[in-house]
Amino acid sequence: MPNDTSRWFQKPRILVPSVIVAVIIIAVAVVASGGKQADAPQEAQKAPEAEKSAADLNKSSAADFVWHETPQPVAATVFKDGADADQTLAAFKGKVLVVNFWATWCAPCVKEMPMLDSLEAKLGGDSFQVVTISQDREGAKVAKPFSEKNGWKNLALYVEPLGKFSRDAQLRGLPTSLIVNKAGLEVARVEGEVDWNSPEIEKLIRDLLDKS
Repeated sequence: MPNDTSRWFQKPRILVPSVIVAVIIIAVAVVASGGKQADAPQEAQKAPEAEKSAADLNKSSAADFVWHETPQPVAATVFKDGADADQTLAAFKGKVLVVNFWATWCAPCVKEMPMLDSLEAKLGGDSFQVVTISQDREGAKVAKPFSEKNGWKNLALYVEPLGKFSRDAQLRGLPTSLIVNKAGLEVARVEGEVDWNSPEIEKLIRDLLDKS
């Protein structure tokens, strides 16, 4: 009886012709391309611009805010302030809030924090506050030195390391920001990095302050 494995050692009769055909096709393609290869460096130079445009498109704008038809109650989840005291968003009633959920390991979060710091410096007061709540599992142990190192001087420290607030507020990811009116109700939210220094965002907040 012939050995069945012998068929695996047969000479690949079509291998050489296939290689020859492949070489001919590649040669024809190179000739047909003409001088197009000279344009390659120019295409490479355009790549950074394309990447930059893509990054800009990933930024959320005022148009990306999801506004509720009816203002929604905010989560009553307890979180901690810089003195390790319990807080809830109800304690801020009477102010328009930007409640931002962030973490030190979240690159888009860290990128928008200086803008939130500037927003608090510009509009913060009796009627408005930016409340940034760290979601780092190590809590203030990580969030406080990280904030100090980055020089965010206008944002108070708040942490919620258990992730309960994230579930209660039905967050889908970080960063996410809630817009809360003076009555303590969520009127809108936005997911992703936001240019909080943009004139349209400032107008959005000022309009809400005027209406509240």
